[in-house]
Amino acid sequence: MNRLRLVLISLFLAASIAVVVAYNLHKPRVLVLQSYDLTYPWTREVTVGVRRVLDEHSHFAVRWFYMDTKRHPEKEFKQKMGFAARQSIDRWKPDVIIAVDDDAQEFVTRHYVNHPQIRIVFAGVNGSIEPYGFAGAGNVTGILERKDLHALKEALLALRWQRPAAGPLRLVHIGDRSSSVEHDDHHMREFDWKPLVNLPARRPASFDDWKKAVLEVQDKTDFILTTNYRRLSRDAANRALVPPEEVVAWTVANSRVPVVGTNGFFVEDGGELAIGTSPYEQGEVAARMAIRLLGGTGAGDIPHASSRQFVVYMRSARLHRRGMELPPLYEAFARATNNDLP
Repeated sequence: MNRLRLVLISLFLAASIAVVVAYNLHKPRVLVLQSYDLTYPWTREVTVGVRRVLDEHSHFAVRWFYMDTKRHPEKEFKQKMGFAARQSIDRWKPDVIIAVDDDAQEFVTRHYVNHPQIRIVFAGVNGSIEPYGFAGAGNVTGILERKDLHALKEALLALRWQRPAAGPLRLVHIGDRSSSVEHDDHHMREFDWKPLVNLPARRPASFDDWKKAVLEVQDKTDFILTTNYRRLSRDAANRALVPPEEVVAWTVANSRVPVVGTNGFFVEDGGELAIGTSPYEQGEVAARMAIRLLGGTGAGDIPHASSRQFVVYMRSARLHRRGMELPPLYEAFARATNNDLP
């Protein structure tokens, strides 16, 4: 009797395990492919947005792949990580790939355009989707990343400080030579900044050249706008990348005019004010699109989206000490979203 009972229990456990295994094997599969790594604030916050949506759906199997190309910008490294990601995709065979930022598209997802079993949701694309073959593709949808330059212009016009010069307000963009900054600079050149005057951008390759650019514009501009600065080498002889916190600390300390970021990580790196595209929106919208695809909606029936939300990041105490004032609504927004740092 005891042996029979033991056999029945064993059969029940084996059947239960088989059911669980079969269930997990047949779960819809989502691969979240990030171009960068989780130490990069943008990637971390896009991940938060993706998880807010996907964590509510336990019947999906989700895997994550981080290419880490922001810290390793060499073409050879990107190609190597792209190959590794494609190998992972070919083995696991996800139903949907959520691919974030341009490197994920260039080195991975463009190889799966019009794939009969795999759908693609892009996010964080700064430029055009055409180089990746996404335009008109039957298995691709997604959300573009565009700086909210209208919100940025309003903030610059609202900022009060001891401006030494008269005449129209002037701004200059200083950013590194990465492809994402190139796309951002293109949109900034095309934008109507009136009544502000947008001066020619500076695109240094090294930290030494960055310092020269910052100092040279002090008497020519009223604002410095910065998009990204993570691709700056130490100097012409030393190609090691300079830590972003060092770049921001030097820039803020040596600029007499306000320096404003277009990404929230500028404030996290030590800056005082940023009006940035919402990374949470990028992640949430992309994840919702993925769920619709898994629910049977065709990619062609989900229109491509573009950024609609922005986030205010600041260090209000430091702004006040430097005699810079914004309407109270900005500070309230930053505090409500936990983005008013000490």
